[in-house]
Amino acid sequence: MEEKGFCMKYQEEVPLSGGCRHPHDYCPHRPGCMLYLIWKEEHRGREGENRGEDTSHQR
Repeated sequence: MEEKGFCMKYQEEVPLSGGCRHPHDYCPHRPGCMLYLIWKEEHRGREGENRGEDTSHQR
């Protein structure tokens, strides 16, 4: 069974593996949202791969 988080804005359960379903929409809950943080980390990794950057370290 897949773990799920709860979207406060849309009042729905969301699989954690996918992260935020609406990352570009305004959300008053964003600063503390685990779903958005998951999406952001996945997106950051893909962005570095697309540019050929090493994303194994943090700045």
